Order: sequence, then C-alpha cells, then structure tokens
Amino acid sequence: MGRKSTFYDQQFRGSDWNPDHAGDFQPYLVFIAMSFSGQEMNEVYSAIKDECIRLGLRLVRVDENVGSGLIIQEIKDLIEQAEFIIFDLSRERPNVYYELGYAHGVGNEAQDILLLAKEGTTLHFDVAPLRVQFYRSTEHFRALVNTSMKEMIRITRR
Repeated sequence: MGRKSTFYDQQFRGSDWNPDHAGDFQPYLVFIAMSFSGQEMNEVYSAIKDECIRLGLRLVRVDENVGSGLIIQEIKDLIEQAEFIIFDLSRERPNVYYELGYAHGVGNEAQDILLLAKEGTTLHFDVAPLRVQFYRSTEHFRALVNTSMKEMIRITRR
C-alpha cells in the first residue's frame, strides 16, 4: 500500500520520508475523485479520460464499477493502489476532500496527486495552501491534465 512515508512526512521532512522509495502501486492506474453531477463535470471527466488514454494510463472512477461492492472499500483500495490520483475540487464535495485527506495519509506523495478546480472555486482552509491548478474551460482543463500528467509520469518513473 503506497509508501511507508506520508505526504506530510515528505512536506515536513518527517523521519519516515525516503525519496528513493517508489512505493507499491499498480503502474498506469489513475484514480479520479470528483463531483459526478452535471453536464460540465461529465465534460471534465471525458477530458481526463481522453488524456489518460492518450498517455497510456487506465483511469478508474468508482461509480463506473459494476456489482454491489462496498463503494468506500473500492475507493480506499483505489487510493492505495493507484500510481496517480486526480482530484477535482470544484463544487467543494465533502467526499472529495475526505478522499484527498486519506490519499495524503496513506503515503501518496505530492508528485502522485494532481489537484484541479474550476476558477472561482473556494478552497477550504486545509487545502488552500496546496498547489491547485485552476482551469477556465474544458480545453484549458485538458491542457493542464496533459502537461501535468506527463510531468508526473516523468518524475515518478525516472
């Protein structure tokens, strides 16, 4: 599951942080946490999916899984197993904030996580200091995802 160290160990140079430990994850797996409602969010998701396919990555959004599995368990497993995680903080969904906190707590590092939000989104206190990329349109969003994911792949797989 993830790395031994956590996001906070990395940021504050905690004793468990080891920059050379790549962690345990499923290569090419990307988990997305975002609001599922509305046409605009469907367009955002389609843009992410297209860019991930273009980069040879497999994107998973838990609401697309079939069967009657326990959703929170599937989310937990995906956060622990994904090579990369994308969070769209638009619409200020509590579940997205919760999942971001869990991702930090289980050892995903800054270069494993992409934070995005539509311009005008209010970031709450605990995430406001984090690097969040704001997008103006679906096309701008698409460009941010492509550029950021390429760099995240380069850093992670060096």
